[in-house]
Amino acid sequence: MLLYKYLFLTLFLLIFAQSAISQPAKKRIDLEKEKQDNQRKLEEASKILRETRTKKIATLGQLNVIAQQIKEKTNQIVIYEKEINIIDIEIRQTENAINDLKIHLKELKKEYAQMIYNTAKANDTYSKLIFLFSAKTFNQLVQRIKYFQYYSQARKKHVNQINKVALSLDEKRKLMYIKRQERSQVVENVRLESTNLSGMKTEQEVAMVELSKRESQLLDELEDRKKNLKKLEKLIVDLIKKEMEKAAAEIAASDAKAKLDNKPKRIPEATYATTNFAAAKGKLFWPVQQGFVSQKFGRFPHAVLKQVMVENLGVDIQTNKGEKVRTVFDGTVMAVAEVPGMNQIVMVQHGEYYTFYAKLNNVLVKNGQKIKAKEFIGDVFTNEDEVSEVQFQVWKGNEKQDPEQWLYPK
Repeated sequence: MLLYKYLFLTLFLLIFAQSAISQPAKKRIDLEKEKQDNQRKLEEASKILRETRTKKIATLGQLNVIAQQIKEKTNQIVIYEKEINIIDIEIRQTENAINDLKIHLKELKKEYAQMIYNTAKANDTYSKLIFLFSAKTFNQLVQRIKYFQYYSQARKKHVNQINKVALSLDEKRKLMYIKRQERSQVVENVRLESTNLSGMKTEQEVAMVELSKRESQLLDELEDRKKNLKKLEKLIVDLIKKEMEKAAAEIAASDAKAKLDNKPKRIPEATYATTNFAAAKGKLFWPVQQGFVSQKFGRFPHAVLKQVMVENLGVDIQTNKGEKVRTVFDGTVMAVAEVPGMNQIVMVQHGEYYTFYAKLNNVLVKNGQKIKAKEFIGDVFTNEDEVSEVQFQVWKGNEKQDPEQWLYPK
């Protein structure tokens, strides 16, 4: 019975030690994905910054990219700190497993020594024969022979268990060495990236100071932007109003015809498009494959002129020069137009919902065209400051929506 107990304990400890070490495995997988996403965003921002740096003077585009780099670099350091925490947990678990294996190995060796001593006594030829031939029945004799055979096999199993535990102990010690080295490397990464982050913040401060010196120019640019956005908003509102009136007239005519023909009312095609688009909230494709939100939706302080508030009808997404702009969902091109300061724009209808893509170049679609999600509609426009930026908007009827709530999290 004692042997069975130790065999069970050995198996239990080996399984427990393995499962304890593997517990952070899922966190490791999630963290690795987080690291890859973060690295991709950093590389995108670096590429965009290189393009904006062709201008010798600081621009708002440069400032936006530097801010994005600082955000992602800060995230990178947080990810490294998470990794250190996971490694610390793994080290503690490995230390506990090593201690448990040491104790168990000691007990196994002690038990084995006692087994050897008992076997030596039992295997004395004279004593063994007396024990066997003192059996009162033939069945008892057979059972005693089987007992000696079992005891011999048990010794071999015990030796195997000792070897397995000793091997596992050696593996855990090697793992501990690897984990400590890994931790040291990640700590060094944190130190290096913290230095890089400080450099980025310094670059941001220098750009802010330089831009602050051109306050009157920034105010003029802001005033032009407001005027251009007003023109764009008026165009959008007028287009939507016209489309809503047209849709209402079509529905009324269809209902009247259905009533006259004594048939059920027809469900408008726009109803299906509306339902499908609404169900895609938070899952829409981005209008560009690479890039980041440089200006959010709504009202917020100016990046440099903190006392000045800026209003945005959608989001501005800063991206690479020549980046292809694509539709975020299936729909119908409702308008292709041009607005001063916004360059070319494309308006796409999705039932009661509308998406707008402004600051385009080389538009590839035409009014009334049916298009699919991710279909290219043009290139992003690059301004005189070498900033490549697309303005993206989402409307429900005549109500503006926050596009970031509709796009999938990047």
